[in-house]
Amino acid sequence: MKNLIIISLSFLTLSACIQPPQPLRGEFSDISPNTYKTKPILDLNVRWTGFVVDVENKEDHSCLTIRAKVPDEVARPSKRIRVDQGRFIACKTTFLEPESFIRKAVTVTGQVKRVINKKIDDLDYAYPLVDAKVIYVW
Repeated sequence: MKNLIIISLSFLTLSACIQPPQPLRGEFSDISPNTYKTKPILDLNVRWTGFVVDVENKEDHSCLTIRAKVPDEVARPSKRIRVDQGRFIACKTTFLEPESFIRKAVTVTGQVKRVINKKIDDLDYAYPLVDAKVIYVW
């Protein structure tokens, strides 16, 4: 019984220490990309996560199109909760190597600047656009 109590207390102590990696820590809105599209707030600080579905490189910036997911306790796409949160685009003023990002899990921090419309096949789709401060590849 004593060992069970020690193990339980150790587990609780360790689980209290679980937090996102250092580059992903901070104060962020808990709004999802889907909700943001209906209630946009200029320059809102977000930490969104998901899987990269496209990389687009331009002369002065690069953008990732990300299928958003619910984050887990360390800000990674949750393996337990598989709910889609829509899509969003994260851009940086640097080249992003497509092979390093396609189909990878990422977490992005930054400010949402606006909603832009792009096509998915024949469908017009509204994407929140994030000026990415950090793009963390899991």
